[in-house]
Amino acid sequence: MRWLALLALVTVFPLTGCGAGSPSQDVRDRAVGEAMQAYREEKAAGTDFARGPCIAEQLPGLEDWVADVAHRPRQSVDDQPANQCQRFRNGEAHHFVELDPSGHLIRAQ
Repeated sequence: MRWLALLALVTVFPLTGCGAGSPSQDVRDRAVGEAMQAYREEKAAGTDFARGPCIAEQLPGLEDWVADVAHRPRQSVDDQPANQCQRFRNGEAHHFVELDPSGHLIRAQ
């Protein structure tokens, strides 16, 4: 009987909460591509990336993702709320792509 309970746990656990918090590699790759496009558009518009601004409060077709510019290593300006995506801070979006001021990927999660 114990092994049956263990089997049920092992079978059901991956189908529950775990998957919701961690996006698939395909979704992550798409978010990175959209963030890089947002970066190119902001750069063409003359945006100053020195303060690490939010460049997309919502990525196209990915409502749970935002895109932000930050520094590597992180600087104090990166932690200022004015330089972060409001939808992520408010919990409206749960995933983000961070690019450095040159448009290189720092992380996507």
